[in-house]
Amino acid sequence: MGRLAASTETTGAATTQLINGLAAAGYVTRERPAGDKRSVLVSLSEVGRRRHEERQATLTEALDAALAHHDATALEAATGVVRRLAAIYDQL
Repeated sequence: MGRLAASTETTGAATTQLINGLAAAGYVTRERPAGDKRSVLVSLSEVGRRRHEERQATLTEALDAALAHHDATALEAATGVVRRLAAIYDQL
């Protein structure tokens, strides 16, 4: 949980609250590793995996429809801009 909080730049409390909600919805499971009572391993459940795949399919369809009128050159240029913006964000 601590590594998840750090990698998402949130607090441990906020991460725990989020994971509690995801676990209640059945999207993730929590497990304490043997011999380490302080750690909690969080894993995507089969229900969570299916939900993720459904959302990815929906996103793909929406992007395909929204970007269909752009040619490959325009999409490559836009991709370059988005990658550069992401790199700037990651440096912050």
